[in-house]
Formats: sequence, C-alpha cells, structure tokens
Amino acid sequence: MLINEIPDDCLLKPVLCVKWSHLIAKRTKKVKYLIGKIQVLLMFHAHCHPFLNLTNLYFRSIAELSPGLHLKVEDAIEFVSKQESLKGLISRYRKPIEKYCDQLEMLSVNHFNPNNLQNSSNIKQLDIWNYSLVDLRRDAHYLPNLERLKVEIDVPDNPYDGPVLEKLKILEMAFRRPCHNIFYGFQFMDSCPNLQSAHILMSANTSFFDETLKHKCLQDLVFQFYGLDNADDTWNYFKRLFKKFPNLKHLALRGHCIITDEHIEQLVHILPNLVLLDAVESADYVKDYLISRGFDFMKHCFRKDWIYVDLSCLLVPIDY
Repeated sequence: MLINEIPDDCLLKPVLCVKWSHLIAKRTKKVKYLIGKIQVLLMFHAHCHPFLNLTNLYFRSIAELSPGLHLKVEDAIEFVSKQESLKGLISRYRKPIEKYCDQLEMLSVNHFNPNNLQNSSNIKQLDIWNYSLVDLRRDAHYLPNLERLKVEIDVPDNPYDGPVLEKLKILEMAFRRPCHNIFYGFQFMDSCPNLQSAHILMSANTSFFDETLKHKCLQDLVFQFYGLDNADDTWNYFKRLFKKFPNLKHLALRGHCIITDEHIEQLVHILPNLVLLDAVESADYVKDYLISRGFDFMKHCFRKDWIYVDLSCLLVPIDY
C-alpha cells in the first residue's frame, strides 16, 4: 500500500514514524481552523472536540503536530505562516500569532489589536476576552465586514460613539462589573442597524439606553441579568428595555430575571410578535463546544449561558 493510500485514522496515532512527515505536512496545508493551546492555568477542556479539519485528519493541539513543538510560540508562528487557507484562529498566546495569517475571517483572542491583522477588513467574526466599547470605538473602522462580535467587558465603560457597524448580525456581550457600574451595551445596539440576535450578560443594576430609538431588526435576545433582586424593580426595568425592541420573536430571561404570570401577560402586549419565551436555565447538553457548525444564533447561542463560558468562540458557516 502506498503511503498516500493509508487510511486517515492511522494518522490519529500519538506517535508516528518520521517518514510520514511529508504526508502530514501536505495535509496541514488545507487547514482552515486552528486552536492554540494556552500555557497558563486558565485551560481548555482536556478532551476538547477535534478542531482542525484536515481532510478528516484531526489534531487536538499545536503540541501534537510534532514532538518538537512543545507549545513554543515560535513554532506556532512557523506553522500558521505556512497555512495558505487558514480562515479561523483561536489563540490564547500572549504574542499575536494572528499577525502571520493573511486569510483570517474568524478570530478568537484574549486581547485585540487590528494592527496585528494583515487584512482586518476580511474579519467577519471576532471573539475577544478583554475588551470595551471604548476599544471598539477605536477599532471599528478597521472592521467594515464584521458580522458577529463576542466580547467580555471587565472594566468600567463609556457610551459608544464610534462608527456604525452596518453588517453586524450577532452580538454576544458580557459585562462583569459590580452593580454600581453602568452597562452601555443596549445603547451600542443603536449603532448596529441590522443586528438580528443578541446574547447579553449584565452584572450591573444600571444600563443606559435611549428609549425613544426603536431597534426594529432585533429578533432574538438572551438576557442574563444579575443586577436588581426586587421583582417590581426588575419588571419596571424590563418594560422600558423591551419597548426598545418591538419586533422580538425569541426572548430568553436568565439570572435574576424575576417575572410573574402577570408580568408575562403584560409582556405579550409589549412584544406582539413574540413566539418563544424561555424563562428557565439552559440545558447541560449545550456545553463544551469551542466551535459550532453553522452561522445560526438560535441553534448555537440561544440555549447557552455566558456564566459557564458556553458560547462558542466561532460559528463556522456550513459552506466553509
């Protein structure tokens, strides 16, 4: 049997003969998605699902590509710089290895700097662990084709007054500041006229938004709220908020979202197009996915929580 005829399953073995290296190298040139395993205590799950689709050949981390790599960032850079079709990258390295990828459309990083991208206008999905609306105001004009934005905000923030994000369809935002801080995520949505789906985690008990501006495109909203504990105060806040999104079809309320049967009756009048109300915690079976197949908010995001970092880093389109 010729080496090129060897079944792909053989290449899943942890130890391979060095003579197979040229076969592996040939197949890695077709890689589209890459996860860089982190070196600090914050770890990915030990048995994460296969993430590199190399003609049915799967690698589980950069370290397993070759015995000599040992997670060195220099080796990761050397590897990605040779990939001609790499479209998605999940990296937890401190050094920006995305700088060495020229075809990226999907990126997940701890810290983001558009100057590290060779073609920032190609980016359609962006997942950032440490970010703010102040940062986005600075970076937005580099991202004219952004369709999905997933960010965690751990610092006091300010209202957004940056460029309009015309193509943004999905927003996932976690604001993990204490109760006395102000959340501006709903105000930011006014700069996303075509936004269809949003997943919001808000720990603060105060948010700023313009009630007079209606966002008529938003159809899907998941709201994890950990601010107000009083049912009446919570409902009064919800009434103001939901009137901003008159065309909501799917609404999920989690956390301290205390509502009664009476509130639900009022909610039906506030949101006449509502067809699905989810007021329970999400199911366990949606956990542990770094990558989800299909650019579909309702399928991959609506039933997931921010609190367990369930939301996928990348939503890979079916045609990729």
